[in-house]
Amino acid sequence: MNYNIIATGSKGNAVVIEDKILIDCGVSFKKIKDYCSKLHLVLLTHIHGDHLNKTTIKRLAHERPGLRFGCCEWLVSELVSCGVNKSNIDVYEIDKTFDYGAFQVSPVCLHHDVENCGYRLFIGDRKGIYI
Repeated sequence: MNYNIIATGSKGNAVVIEDKILIDCGVSFKKIKDYCSKLHLVLLTHIHGDHLNKTTIKRLAHERPGLRFGCCEWLVSELVSCGVNKSNIDVYEIDKTFDYGAFQVSPVCLHHDVENCGYRLFIGDRKGIYI
């Protein structure tokens, strides 16, 4: 599986998978702008600022109004407050698979000081997990 780690750590987290899926968006827009036009989906794990940069989410929603966002229910209101159209948010249930045709996503429960999930990804015959 092709991936590019944009940032990891307390100053921001973001990983691009197959140039189509951004997992976590805790960085400035400048760091992801080269990927922006190719993205099909932004997956978010939890509310901490190093995983969800509100300014970047707002700009993504503005510049890519049809972009899909995927998360569990605990992040929906936060995305809407950042300007993401609710109809562009796919709300996942833990351990259920969401099928996008070219790839599938299945969130897994993780323990943290806030509600949090990781993701199993299925892209063709390749499998990966982001935790």
